Amino acid sequence: MIQDPQEVVIQEAGTLQLPVSLLVQAGLNPGEKVMAVSTEDGKVVLRRLADAVDDLLSGRPL
Repeated sequence: MIQDPQEVVIQEAGTLQLPVSLLVQAGLNPGEKVMAVSTEDGKVVLRRLADAVDDLLSGRPL
C-alpha cells in the first residue's frame, strides 16, 4: 500500500525526526532497532535490524 509522502527536515546536527504515522505504515515500532542504508541511486532505506542481519547471513543483499 502506497501512502502519501511525508516531508522531513534534516536538522543542523544531521538528525531528523520521522512521523510516527510513517513508521506505523512501514510496520516499525518506536524503540525498534533499524539499519539505515544509502543506495547507489540516492535513497535512504530503513530496515528492521533483525531482518537485515537475517538477509546478510542468508547471502541476500541489503
